[in-house]
Amino acid sequence: MVWGYIPLLRPEQVISSLYKGILRRHPDKAGKNYYMKLLKRGMPLDKIVQTLVNSAEFDLNRVVSLGPLDALSANAIQFDLSGEQREMLWEHIEKAWSKMGEDEPFYSVINSDRFRHRDISAAAIDQFYNSGEADICRAEEYLSRHGRALPQDGLCVDYGCGVGRVTLWLARRCKRVLAIDVSDAHLRIARQALAERGISNVEFYLLRERSGLSMLKGIDFFYSMIVLQHNPPPLIAEILQHAFEGLNEGASAFFQVPTYGKDYTWNFESYATTNFLDGGMEMHVVPQSVIFALASRAACLPLEVQPDGCTGLPHWISNTFVFAKPGTSTPI
Repeated sequence: MVWGYIPLLRPEQVISSLYKGILRRHPDKAGKNYYMKLLKRGMPLDKIVQTLVNSAEFDLNRVVSLGPLDALSANAIQFDLSGEQREMLWEHIEKAWSKMGEDEPFYSVINSDRFRHRDISAAAIDQFYNSGEADICRAEEYLSRHGRALPQDGLCVDYGCGVGRVTLWLARRCKRVLAIDVSDAHLRIARQALAERGISNVEFYLLRERSGLSMLKGIDFFYSMIVLQHNPPPLIAEILQHAFEGLNEGASAFFQVPTYGKDYTWNFESYATTNFLDGGMEMHVVPQSVIFALASRAACLPLEVQPDGCTGLPHWISNTFVFAKPGTSTPI
């Protein structure tokens, strides 16, 4: 009997259970059919499990432990910059991500060779967009622990939306979504992809300069994962400042930021000397104390902080945060 090792489950139930347990989402049609074929051909269940665990999607959510931090020194980071210096940083990041959007729009979001622009197939694109549901399910689980949910009629902001991988699933759950990115190339793909999937309730906003952050207001849910870390620390702090200040009463913010990197330092002079000539992907840190201070000034309270493995770097710590602005009809 082919299914003798799991006599009580049908093949589709086996695959659905693996998806839910490992990737934390329901299987997409293509993925379900693919793994059912492998199962029917006699592939051992542990091999299928290993394939899912080795996938790029699972890697995004892997938790990495750094170990004891008692002996590690603080990261030296400069935050006090002039307006001109901040504008220079913003221009640099906009140029770098616009180029990545033109060259490798999907790979720049998930670093897996299957999403290389020159080789990407229609099936891979579907897999790419389907993977975004797990991210939103994760956010919903965090919110539910605090008696909260995604706003049905309020404004959801997807900051650093890229090509709309997560925006798609926010739009399927919420009435109003504002998708923001600094790369026009990414946004062009996002508009087309969501339109092809029947999504019409998303407003796309190209953030060309720092002053555009002032439009972060009237927010009922702020979302940003694997985005802020690619900005220099002063820009991360500025983005979060506007996000916190822009939350409505009773609103929530769910975002991820690396909060420690072994031997990481940052100052404008050395950064400008080296990174302004490089258009590659960068990784940066903002200490938790800075994030808590920004939230406190905007009257936002922390609900939960959890470690995650979003940087993929050894000896770095990344955290997923949930903050809220108290309101009369909310749990806090």
